[in-house]
Amino acid sequence: MSFPLNILILDDHSLFSEGLGEILRKHYKEAIIHKFKSIQELENQKTKIGIYQLIISDIELPGENIFDFLKKIKEECPQIPVLVITMHNKLSVVKKCKQLTIEGYILKDDHELIITAIETLLKKKTYYSKKVQDTYALLDKKEKLLTPREEEIIKLIANGKNSQKIAEILFISVNTITTHRKNINQKLNISNTGELIKYYYENYI
Repeated sequence: MSFPLNILILDDHSLFSEGLGEILRKHYKEAIIHKFKSIQELENQKTKIGIYQLIISDIELPGENIFDFLKKIKEECPQIPVLVITMHNKLSVVKKCKQLTIEGYILKDDHELIITAIETLLKKKTYYSKKVQDTYALLDKKEKLLTPREEEIIKLIANGKNSQKIAEILFISVNTITTHRKNINQKLNISNTGELIKYYYENYI
């Protein structure tokens, strides 16, 4: 780049953000890097988001809603590319980032992709690592696999409702719920409620 980069790093893991900062300084020698451990810390500094050319953020910050924060950024400063670097390669998380038009998404063990991702974003393009793209590719398959009613039942099961209660909530018979549950298990290749709840939290939360 022909000008110093203002980069914001938002991550509550100090060791990671320090290591990331070193990688960036080696590649962008005149970069100005600001590191924050939380959204609250960033807001307390009263820093204007518009001064940054790049925002790098984790997707999980204790006690804070990162998606609300990212949505606000994309609404107020859509010109600033956002790169998510996280441990989470969950379908629901990738889907939310896509919906928010987040430009980049890589995993924390993809160290070798960091500069490639940043360079791509600075060229006003998007960059999702292959691992993340593979996860997102499951979305179309799963959305075609499960019916809206089946997804509704999965959510109710994950929230602790038994078949009798679900039948009451959905105004259908227990036998119908039993049939739905059997179909869900076959489609997802799972055999018990524990696996179904795990599926829900991995893909919908």
